[in-house]
Amino acid sequence: MLLLLAVACGPIQTGFQKPDTAEPDDTGDSYTYVPPDTADTDGDLDDDGVTPEEGDCDDSDFHVRPGLPEEGGDGLDNDCDGRTDEEWSGFDVGRVDDDGNGSIITLDTIGRDDDELSISDGCQPTWLDHLDGGWVISSGYIEVDTVDTEGTCTMLADFSDPKVYEYGVWGIAAQTDGTVLAATVGGLQSVAADGTITQIATWVVDFKDVTAHEFAATNVAVDPATGDVGLFDYFGGFGTYDAENGFVVHKKGNWDAPELYTTSGAHRDGGGWYTQGIDATTGAYGIYRFDLDAEEWVLEEEWDADSDWSPFQVAIDGDSGDWYVTANVSGIFPTVYRIVEGTGYAADFYRIKTDYAGYFYGIVTNYTYGE
Repeated sequence: MLLLLAVACGPIQTGFQKPDTAEPDDTGDSYTYVPPDTADTDGDLDDDGVTPEEGDCDDSDFHVRPGLPEEGGDGLDNDCDGRTDEEWSGFDVGRVDDDGNGSIITLDTIGRDDDELSISDGCQPTWLDHLDGGWVISSGYIEVDTVDTEGTCTMLADFSDPKVYEYGVWGIAAQTDGTVLAATVGGLQSVAADGTITQIATWVVDFKDVTAHEFAATNVAVDPATGDVGLFDYFGGFGTYDAENGFVVHKKGNWDAPELYTTSGAHRDGGGWYTQGIDATTGAYGIYRFDLDAEEWVLEEEWDADSDWSPFQVAIDGDSGDWYVTANVSGIFPTVYRIVEGTGYAADFYRIKTDYAGYFYGIVTNYTYGE
């Protein structure tokens, strides 16, 4: 009976149980907690099914990995695309009218033109990207300019000297640090905020000897998540650049007998380099993804188009992954086409049907940020 009373009057248990792995300390009346073995055995610390090597940009958070939808307002880069709390909101499109005047048209997500901003000084947005709240453009293949929200065009860097830049300047892309990358056919240049040009990679351009020729870069794109650079050769080649490996040719373009003409290129959120290409044999238009393992372009979507359809540049909806291509139909109807994955056709997203409408050139994806 005394024993039963002693047990009944003991301490009340509140639900906390001392772990089986507890070990007594020197005093004998308390314990030291030894956590269970949580050693990672598959390289995936947060058990979300994706390792850092496979693209998980925060392996300590289950709510962050490639392929997840972006959750606005949580302060996380949920889909590991290098942006936080973003939502696709449409595109900016570069236009040049028949008199050579440039402008930038802002389109919303259903193809309505929210605004058209005239650009000063005859600057032409052949290629464009966002920079410092405005834009950076490649104008007339001879210079890189900045454009502010009032439309004022200011030259940032001069590429007009044919002795230095034989083919001028083509595609451009802004980096997250504010510098601008410029493809000059035979090299990759970095342009600082003060206009200083630094050559960071070169290769052989030889349109007389196909065996000596290495590459002809006409467009450039950046993966915002990694900073890696993709370079697109007009004759179907593809290369990459990063600080560790430098410039690497993954596929050599053959100007003498091309398989594919790649008029532009873009990086898709979550991974992958894409181009709007033209099959050199059939003339068919398509969207191609570059397979880095096979080092080949892989056709993703192909569609029929009239012979007077002239595609130019491609951008990608960061949410759905659909592609949007600027084109000029019969030289009088500037058009943005939407190519929906899995459909095999291109549909009008936006078109100007007035006389002297000019041409569409560069296109860049827009995002809004926040909740």
